[in-house]
Amino acid sequence: MIHDEATKGVLWLAFLGAGIGLGQLLNSKEPLTPRLMFGRAFVSGGLGASAAAVISFMPTLPFAAQLGIAAALASLGTSAVEKMVNRLLGSP
Repeated sequence: MIHDEATKGVLWLAFLGAGIGLGQLLNSKEPLTPRLMFGRAFVSGGLGASAAAVISFMPTLPFAAQLGIAAALASLGTSAVEKMVNRLLGSP
């Protein structure tokens, strides 16, 4: 059993992201393969879990807001997040 609140929070964020990634995949016209499903779940879960980093900048941010950020990141996907980071850093 996990007793550390921070670990529980990151797991919730990852599960939320993975669920959104799988939901988007199920809603698409792409042929479903186990490799694609696991890949999408892991990548979206990682994006969702990365929302925990916001606590470094905003330590009083409520967990519900973190869930919203995790959902947004997972919904955007890796290419959109990469474009946002490049714009913030001024890279092409």
